[in-house]
Parts: sequence; C-alpha cells; structure tokens
Amino acid sequence: MGQSHPPTLPRVLVVEDDPILMMALTEFVENAGCEAVEASSIIEAIQILEARTDIRTVFTDLDMRGSTAGMELALLIRDRWPPIELLMVSSQPWDPAQIPSRGIVLGKPFDRRKIEATLRRFAE
Repeated sequence: MGQSHPPTLPRVLVVEDDPILMMALTEFVENAGCEAVEASSIIEAIQILEARTDIRTVFTDLDMRGSTAGMELALLIRDRWPPIELLMVSSQPWDPAQIPSRGIVLGKPFDRRKIEATLRRFAE
C-alpha cells in the first residue's frame, strides 16, 4: 500500500505587528483547523503573497501601530488577489463603505468563537 499524505490544511496569512497579539491570532487560526503563516509587517505580508499561491485567507489587525496600514493592505489584497478572503479585527468602528468587498471586520476584544467560525467558513 502506498503512503497516504495528510490533507493540506488551509493556509491563513496572519498580519500583526504585536508579538503577543500574533500569538493569540495564530492560536485562533490553528484552533479553526488552519495553518498560520505569520507576517509582522505590511511589507512582509505583500512579499509572502507575491511568493506563495497557497494563501486562501488573510487575517489582519487594522490597528497596527496606530495607522490605517491594515486597511490599506486589505484594499491592496482585494485589488491584486481577488479570491483571497479577508478577516480583519479592529478596536475602532469602520464605515461599511470603507470595507473591501467580501471583507469581514470583527471588533475587539476578540470573540474567539466568532473569529474561529469565520476562519472555518473561509476554509471550506
């Protein structure tokens, strides 16, 4: 009998500049049955997306370093990589008109169940 390879887990790019938050977000991804690929900056995230074709979802914090870089990344992803799903977290309310199509923004403090359920749905 040939060797069977375990199924490949859906890959989620996690973009977070705070190491403590990165650990929490990565844990949510793994609990949702996905594999986390970590990027600690917008530039690193773009480099990963340019180099890899196996990222299905990007999970980003919109509040990184007090800037709008997280939303700029989300808009860039929607423009350059339209099939990728977008899950964003923010402590600030966002105008729905500012959110990219098919993007979901969840508030802080984190709702673990809601985040993990969304990641599972994107992975289907």
